Amino acid sequence: MYIEELDQDIAIASVVEAESLVASQPGYWNVISICDGLADRARLVGARDLLQLHFDDIEDMYLSLGGIIATKEDITRALRFAREVKNDPLLIHCTAGVSRSTAVAWIVTYDKLRGQPDAARKALDIVRAVRPMLIPNRHVLKLGIAVLGKSRAERQQLRRDLAEVL
Repeated sequence: MYIEELDQDIAIASVVEAESLVASQPGYWNVISICDGLADRARLVGARDLLQLHFDDIEDMYLSLGGIIATKEDITRALRFAREVKNDPLLIHCTAGVSRSTAVAWIVTYDKLRGQPDAARKALDIVRAVRPMLIPNRHVLKLGIAVLGKSRAERQQLRRDLAEVL
């Protein structure tokens, strides 16, 4: 979906949808691929560029149960990739296209809108427009806030702006 505010095509998808989209448009999509920690990589032959991240869809309350959790480094790598892509088409996927991918999409979108009034809400509205069925992974969102928030006040404001999904 073309997002005018970003001057960019953005897609958020499940792994099956992402594989199909990349196969149908070879060389078009730059992809942030989020797979479960121990899962096989998605088959994304035809991606223009590809960042592979591996972490499980674990929420804060279940972190002690184990699994591979997202880290600040994962978020930093996703941001670096999205910044390098600039305004070229960007596809972000996870297994179902609902939790980890929508959280990373918010982080990337907020980063692009940063400095604009109400950037956090605008970023969430854009993600919701691209992928109406969303339940952003709260642990990933909190990591994004920690990485993007330059000051304590900014981090607190981001938490307030995202209260409905945190």
